[in-house]
Amino acid sequence: MARKSRPRKTAGDGADTAQARLLSMVHQVWLAGLGAASRAQHGAPKVFEELVTEGARVHEDTRDAAEKALRGAFGEVQSALNSRVNKVRGEATDAFENLEKIFRTRVHRALTQLGVPSADEVGVLSKRVEALNASIGKLAHVRRPVQKSRARAATR
Repeated sequence: MARKSRPRKTAGDGADTAQARLLSMVHQVWLAGLGAASRAQHGAPKVFEELVTEGARVHEDTRDAAEKALRGAFGEVQSALNSRVNKVRGEATDAFENLEKIFRTRVHRALTQLGVPSADEVGVLSKRVEALNASIGKLAHVRRPVQKSRARAATR
């Protein structure tokens, strides 16, 4: 007789085998539950009711534990996400501030190359103009009386 050769196992076969074992186990648990329910229903209704009550309690406990675990995982994910958002927000703020500094530096350099005076230079010039205007005002008050006296002397 000729022997059939077995196909070689690949990486995917391990996952398929594990999945098949899991499905088989779930099916066996289901059948055991049906068998227990059938015996309890035919043998003693009180035992059946106790099993239903116990099953409901286990279901509730399991659901509460699952909800608690889900809330905990959700809280951790939310915390990690908030942390990451804050970090990215800080990085974006730093990048914007650096961009603003670069922009100011380049504008200042361009204005300087064009010969446009800075705000400080304009302030110094304004003070000098005010001082000159004050000096001119003083000179104008001093010269007027002198000019009137010359005009009188010329008419005599």
